[in-house]
Amino acid sequence: MSLKAIRSHVRSALASPYVLYPAGILAVTLIYTLLFMELADNFNVGEADFLTALYWVVISMTTTGYGDIYPVTALGHIFSMIVILTGLLILFAIVLPLMVNPIIEQWFKNPRKRLPDWLTDHVIICGHNTMVEVLIGELTRKGLPLVVVDQSAEIVRDLQWHGYSALQGDSSDESLLHEARIKNAKYIIANEGDDKNAALVLTASQISESSIIAVVESLDMTSYMEYAGADIVVSPKQVLGMNLGLAALSSINFEISGAVDLGGDVKMCKLPVYPDNPLVGKKLDDARIREKAGATVVAILKNGEFIVDPPPSEVIDEATVLVVAGTGDQIRVTGTIAGVKHPACATSCIIAGFGDVGREVARRLDDKGVPYTVIDRRQYDLKDQVVGDATSKESLIKAGIHTTSTIVVTLNDDARNMLTILLARNLNPHINIIARANTSSSVGKMYRAGADYVMSLSAVGGQILARIVEKGSFKDTVLLSDNVLLARFFVAGSKLENRTIAESGMRTRTGCTIIGIREGDRFRPNPGPSERLNPESVLIVVGTASQLEDCQTEYGLKRPE
Repeated sequence: MSLKAIRSHVRSALASPYVLYPAGILAVTLIYTLLFMELADNFNVGEADFLTALYWVVISMTTTGYGDIYPVTALGHIFSMIVILTGLLILFAIVLPLMVNPIIEQWFKNPRKRLPDWLTDHVIICGHNTMVEVLIGELTRKGLPLVVVDQSAEIVRDLQWHGYSALQGDSSDESLLHEARIKNAKYIIANEGDDKNAALVLTASQISESSIIAVVESLDMTSYMEYAGADIVVSPKQVLGMNLGLAALSSINFEISGAVDLGGDVKMCKLPVYPDNPLVGKKLDDARIREKAGATVVAILKNGEFIVDPPPSEVIDEATVLVVAGTGDQIRVTGTIAGVKHPACATSCIIAGFGDVGREVARRLDDKGVPYTVIDRRQYDLKDQVVGDATSKESLIKAGIHTTSTIVVTLNDDARNMLTILLARNLNPHINIIARANTSSSVGKMYRAGADYVMSLSAVGGQILARIVEKGSFKDTVLLSDNVLLARFFVAGSKLENRTIAESGMRTRTGCTIIGIREGDRFRPNPGPSERLNPESVLIVVGTASQLEDCQTEYGLKRPE
């Protein structure tokens, strides 16, 4: 480097406020220290060495003031005030506005771009939304590294603030993908919307061997994404519609919402409690469901919260859904107690909204020959449709809301979904309402509005993507609530053989809860901690998808084929 260049670098460094201002502050501090040594007679110390003088100047300028050294003359008081005011002036006129604030503003304007050196075999998530929030939570819990790429500086800053790796910019930009270390990545998830995903998938497939997962909003885009180079194409709306359709079929064909066969004659299902039911306002213990019907309440859904083994003092209200286990006959009796009407006179369904989710619900109903009426603003080539707004009382009445047994609300707007739920519940207090929530934050509100079963698009999509990243595929699992799943595990050959539930520590280690044990035709709901797990036992376990995976791995459990 030439002498001229060295001089230029030195001049630039000296001109920097992070050199100039500290040097000035240091000079002022040194001057005040020397002055204190000269004026020491005006303080209670009499004489002061350099260290004592520096100590007093620092605690005075920073307004700490321990009080061990103090002025005893008028001149000492005046000098003390000058030093204190100088310290305040330096803090508020130099340090904060000219040194600290620029650093903060620079960070807010330009989030940091450097990723951790150890980052490899990670997941690059392109595009942030509520579904990605669920995915981030699932991957973080499994200890899988990730990088989020988004164009919003605010989103990237927030992610970085919470400890996640994130980059700001256009995800289809090859240089940005290299910054995200695409060549070392295990998966790239394209979640930028159908219009931007194509460019992203094309770019990623040309510069990396990583597996590419494309999230599509419209099912029509599936073939295009595969042609562009996507290895896996996922439609959260399709999976959501499939699950809502299965829930609708359960409510129509089994008489009670969400029936699950646990083996033998033992079943588990959800029983909504309707507003005019005499159970409303009673405690679970006072309802005496087991004495009257023989079935057991193993859990409840209340305002979207899944409560396993609820306490007897839990009060039943019109937002409560009982999750009960028992034989078919016991559940039918319990359904009568809970106010679930027999659907013999009403085996049809209303589908409110006929987008991708609504069409998938319709396909499920068509497969089983269940008649339905669609409410949508657009005219479709359907056997039975009401052209209109599902949030209109007139449209719901015209579609047969008073006589149908089930309505599936699949609109693309949560506020309109809530209004439809409120109207449907008001027009038919005993109708089974199955609803789509576009964000997880709306789930509880929809339950309070009167829905019996709610699934959120963001939760479903996030869990699907997490399962693909972990296992390479997503297997259908019985859903008890928006993110709570039910699974059956064989005890035989596992680490749980001949151990008690307390000894297993399942809830502490994995977050899962055993809500029932089946041995042959015998079913024991809500087993206690001292219950011993025999080789012939089949466990009925609830938890999130990742918790169930952890449980299966932790104890070497096997599921029924």
